[in-house]
Amino acid sequence: MTGKEIVNLIRKLREKGIDSDEILKIIEYVETHEPREDSETR
Repeated sequence: MTGKEIVNLIRKLREKGIDSDEILKIIEYVETHEPREDSETR
């Protein structure tokens, strides 16, 4: 995720009432489990 995508994600999750700890867990999960586009071609 780019920095801008992370900021947008944080804003959306805060709108839904999700606290900072949960937001960090979500970002950590996405960054460690998401298939990376650049890894498919290298």
